[in-house]
Amino acid sequence: MNVKEWLEKVAYVTKIVIMDDEETEVYQSKFDDSYITQVDMEDEVEYLAQLEITEELSHGTGFSPKDNKWYGWSHRAIFGFEVGSTCKKGDCHYVGSTEKEQEESAIAFWSDNNKLNVRCEGIITEDGERYFDIKWEYKSIVPNKKLRNTISGCRHLITPVGKGKWIAETMGDAKQMAVDFCEGVS
Repeated sequence: MNVKEWLEKVAYVTKIVIMDDEETEVYQSKFDDSYITQVDMEDEVEYLAQLEITEELSHGTGFSPKDNKWYGWSHRAIFGFEVGSTCKKGDCHYVGSTEKEQEESAIAFWSDNNKLNVRCEGIITEDGERYFDIKWEYKSIVPNKKLRNTISGCRHLITPVGKGKWIAETMGDAKQMAVDFCEGVS
């Protein structure tokens, strides 16, 4: 299905206000009014048209009758889920079943070859949200000389606990994996 044909099937055009009170035309989902893309940027969503994601298109998830899969996506990645799909620690759609598992995932997410001693130093509550207080030390070899041997960190949002490691046994489960994937790569 070409992108124009696909957009006619799943979206409508409306105007929204962006920076400096400037209006622009955008495509929004007929299912839940969520943003899809701007008019004249249709090629940015051609991959969704090719997969024929035509059902329940909503905030980075949707169903493709073409291959009977639920998809989750962001600008970073897209993946399809079906009965039998798996979820394990380290997957983008993994959501720990305990707060401790979520803390371990947050530490793994922020760890890389330029950091030492990535750790959680506690939990911060701000504006009703809870965050892991993740800290690390930059190695002496990082390209940015100003960061070498310094301590840095970030706040990592604590989400409601998920299912941890599991297998999709129904299409409803596959949809949940797509939702979790979308949130994991956003």
